[in-house]
Amino acid sequence: MKILYISSTTENNISDYMSDLTLHGLRELYGNDVIDYPGCWHLYSEEVIERNFNTNKLWGRGFTLNNSLKEYDIIDRNNIKEKIISKYFDLIIYGSIRRSAYFFDEVVSNKNKYIFIDGEDDIIIEEKYSNKSLYFKRELLKETSNIKPINFSIPKNKIIKEINSKPKNLISPLIPGRLDTYIYDNEDDYYKMYQDSIFAITTKKSGWDCLRHYEILMNGCIPFFLDIEKCPTKTLEKLPKDLIIKILKKYEWILSQYNPFYIYKKKFLDLKKIISFLISLFKSKQNIESFISNNNEVFELKKQLLDFTKNNLTTEHTAKRIIEESKTL
Repeated sequence: MKILYISSTTENNISDYMSDLTLHGLRELYGNDVIDYPGCWHLYSEEVIERNFNTNKLWGRGFTLNNSLKEYDIIDRNNIKEKIISKYFDLIIYGSIRRSAYFFDEVVSNKNKYIFIDGEDDIIIEEKYSNKSLYFKRELLKETSNIKPINFSIPKNKIIKEINSKPKNLISPLIPGRLDTYIYDNEDDYYKMYQDSIFAITTKKSGWDCLRHYEILMNGCIPFFLDIEKCPTKTLEKLPKDLIIKILKKYEWILSQYNPFYIYKKKFLDLKKIISFLISLFKSKQNIESFISNNNEVFELKKQLLDFTKNNLTTEHTAKRIIEESKTL
């Protein structure tokens, strides 16, 4: 299947997680028959090196997407307009439609088959596009016949094969919003931090979807996803929200052992959490050994979540869903 993938990549606008992850999944399925234009060079290890680009400038330092594609120069990105006019492509995907709409007039006037992806953090739907074809929206409130949900995903080769049976941390040291805990300079150390932990705190950022949720899951860690019960049904649709909510309700008491002013952003702080922490000061604090001894079932929960991640949250899985939906056009 020949696919033209219009990305958001420019000199001033380098990465868009939703666009980049979807491209990776399509490449997993169709290899070099997927042409990324103008070229997501930041996903190609050799291109990053050749351009002497500092990956620390990328969102999240490029973790999870670093070196995800190979052989940048093999992709033929020449004569794209002519190929569109001649209907060379089976499908044209706008991977970040609100950032990049290259050749849109030519695509429409020559009756090409096309779809849109909107991975922005907000709930805005661009009707000038959504009225024309399938429109995949990340932070979606309501699904319609042509507006479909989509969420982040992860390269399957990044998912660990086995759960760490001897974790060191009850809760991972990285605390969302506390920049002094963002100490990981390389991807391996960042992943190991989650692999060495039973639970990890995660929260809604600008949007509900966040790559951190998936990085926790793919490393065999259990997310403590604060306020997840408020997430709209059609947002994060593929995440196992019911199970994550159930786990949070069962083990949320663990959080009371930690200073709430340290582990919570201001919007999550309330009197109940402060009182729970003060009460916990007069109780024996559970360390990792005592917790595991009394709650060995968490390893089964870890495995359950990891298996779900492998089967439902890969970039390839997301790409397959998009292609299946596009067959209805």
